[in-house]
Amino acid sequence: MKPSSLALWLAATLLSQPMLAAELQFVDEQPLTTTPKLWLEQRLGVSLAPDYERASLLGHHYSFRQLVNGLPVATIQAAVSVDQTGKPWRIYHNSRPLQSSEPGCDAAGTLDPLLEQLRDGGSDIDTLGPVEAWYWRDGDTLVPALRQRVREHQAGNAKASYVQLFASCDGSRELGRWMDAATTQASRVADAGDTQLEARVFDPDPRTQLRDASLVWHEALQLADAAYQDKVPLPVTLAGGRYLLSGPHARVVDAMEPDTAPFSADNPQAFRLTRDDRGFADINAYYHLDLAQRHLKRLGFVDLIPGALDIDTEAGYQDNSLYDPFERRLELGRSGVPDAEDPMVIWHEFGHAVQHHIVPDLGDEADWGAIGEGFSDYLAASHRQRSEAGRQFEPAMVFNWDARFTDRTPRQLDDLRARYHPDYNYPAHRTINGSNGDQLWGTPLFQALLAAVAEQGEGARDEFDRLIIESHFGLGPAIRMPQLARITVDTAARLYPARPYARLLEQAFRQHGLLQAPVNVGLSDGSVIELGQRQSVQLTLTNQGKAPVTLNELALTLPTGLQADPYSWQPATLAAGASMTTTLRLLAQSPLACGDEVVLPVSLSMSGTSPTERQWQQSLTLPIGAPIVSRASGQPLTLSDAVSDEVRGLSETSLLIENSEARVSDRLQLNLDLQHPALDELEIWLNSPSGTRIQIWNKGYSPLPRLKGVFPTELLPLQPFSALEGETLAGRWTLEIVDSKPGNRGRINGWSISQRTGAQCSKPVTPPDDGIIHFQVDDGSGGGSANLLWLLPLTLWRRLRQRT
Repeated sequence: MKPSSLALWLAATLLSQPMLAAELQFVDEQPLTTTPKLWLEQRLGVSLAPDYERASLLGHHYSFRQLVNGLPVATIQAAVSVDQTGKPWRIYHNSRPLQSSEPGCDAAGTLDPLLEQLRDGGSDIDTLGPVEAWYWRDGDTLVPALRQRVREHQAGNAKASYVQLFASCDGSRELGRWMDAATTQASRVADAGDTQLEARVFDPDPRTQLRDASLVWHEALQLADAAYQDKVPLPVTLAGGRYLLSGPHARVVDAMEPDTAPFSADNPQAFRLTRDDRGFADINAYYHLDLAQRHLKRLGFVDLIPGALDIDTEAGYQDNSLYDPFERRLELGRSGVPDAEDPMVIWHEFGHAVQHHIVPDLGDEADWGAIGEGFSDYLAASHRQRSEAGRQFEPAMVFNWDARFTDRTPRQLDDLRARYHPDYNYPAHRTINGSNGDQLWGTPLFQALLAAVAEQGEGARDEFDRLIIESHFGLGPAIRMPQLARITVDTAARLYPARPYARLLEQAFRQHGLLQAPVNVGLSDGSVIELGQRQSVQLTLTNQGKAPVTLNELALTLPTGLQADPYSWQPATLAAGASMTTTLRLLAQSPLACGDEVVLPVSLSMSGTSPTERQWQQSLTLPIGAPIVSRASGQPLTLSDAVSDEVRGLSETSLLIENSEARVSDRLQLNLDLQHPALDELEIWLNSPSGTRIQIWNKGYSPLPRLKGVFPTELLPLQPFSALEGETLAGRWTLEIVDSKPGNRGRINGWSISQRTGAQCSKPVTPPDDGIIHFQVDDGSGGGSANLLWLLPLTLWRRLRQRT
């Protein structure tokens, strides 16, 4: 979807209780001796009812609703994936043991009082099914409810929404609403499409095909013949003496205003048109939707999308396209560049269709919005890569024809600076933590594809598309990017164990912080070592997951100049949330020097994690000598509110870094703690002593009323700090905050500028002389620590050396 997406359209109507966070579990079990439902009920300790199931290349995936007192509970879901041998390998659920002493509503009741209220408010309401007795979830409290599926067209909205309405037992009060499941079955028998014609189309778009960076759309545009692919095969249906753009996979329709009859002709030679001819947009869109459907089936997903998908090439005057999951229809906008001219738009919207057919209840909670956009961008870019021009000319651009209209910047799939922030949800089309959230998901998929083709050749293209699509099966609402990243790596390893795809995806996801360590390894605060002195350094290992993890082995890769005393390691199990510490004895010598920072890769071998997490490496940074840091802190400040939409509120606060000869380096940090009820109303700028202005924030999305963290390590500024490098560090630094809308007032709780400018090597820290490696375990309960000397000694620690 393009900027005003279906997800945003639905968001205005779905005012439901947020879903419980979903949990992902990888399991290693024997083949089932009972049904998936009974096995999952026993595993989770809940009652379930079947919802839907899907077959994929790796097995079967069963989705269930949770029951309490025999009634389904809204927004609760559980799914299990079972392989071809009957072994379950993955669970995805947000279920929990819930109880209610309140009996359910009488299913013979009606929602008529509520429906009348909605109609009086200007909504057109059509009921879509019977009234059912459910429970609505209000936190952990279950409220008896009547549930009815409806089609609601609110006044002023271009489209209707399909929702599940939940009402009180008397039908008079709305408890909440939830998006209805997508339609996944064909409503009509598709046409045969058994007549083959020749057509003229764009494939790729004309800007890419001609490799002309100056080419943009305008009303009087005339294109050379070289911009087209001519005489491409086009399967159509001959009916009543006319050739129709309708077949087993696609059908051109006129469903939305303006009323424009789909192109047809009585002459088989009439399909070799140019963009100046009426009918070209229909032909181009039909060709690509048919091609995309054939591609999906060739990958092995033969029955995923039954029948033909509809496509309307003039679905409104807005510059926006979408896939309607309830009508199974692609709707392409016609303002500016006609969207039907850009093949990437059709392939992108088809990507949404693929996702909705795999996971009909995916919704837009958690990160699904940005994931849906990023995946669909990937699928469109993957198709574009199959042409030589697409590989050579602006290969990372998305909608390289449609999005070049006016001054709009296309999305890109090479946003290598994008970083995931676990405190944020990622809806569609939002700038989050300095980058477009859609790019955050699409970039690693696309970059891993490029790496796969470079290593494995052209055959990797289909294989990579196949595994990316396969990764969606067995999921449900409220997915987070790190969860789907881990599933994608696991899918690559299962589907192609002899290929490097899992490794390439792992590397790409880690580049963006999308794969979080199952066990985090960190140096204790203030860890440094001195040259020539054998010293103790403490490592802390923390299980960040929700299940116990056994640490079977820990190994270091030592750079030249760093030595470590041998020590013993015995497997230790960390409970969920627990941590343990271990002390290393290290000696730093030449060629290391005071002020160096040693990169120390730590390798862990684990069990109790997903199969692709059992070997994990994390790099630590250990300073040689105590760091010297130049730092200055600013004062708290109450921010000025905007007076009106035209008269903005401007706040400035400054600090002074004194007595430093240093130049700004890549270690510059801005620590900011700012509170504001609506961060999307603010612009934040950092001005250096030399006058360089860096935009930190530009009305960005945040689910929280607080912007707190360190730029550019924890949070990413909108513009990189690299523009400041080489300038004088000393002097006056100024923060500017511009408030664009009245009504909300914020505050800077504190801020500082700091940079490591050197190191001091003098007194060594004396290590213990007892020669014992000390372990401690913290179970997070607030109690004392347990001595684990009984673990020693066992396996000799491997010491590896590596030249720097």
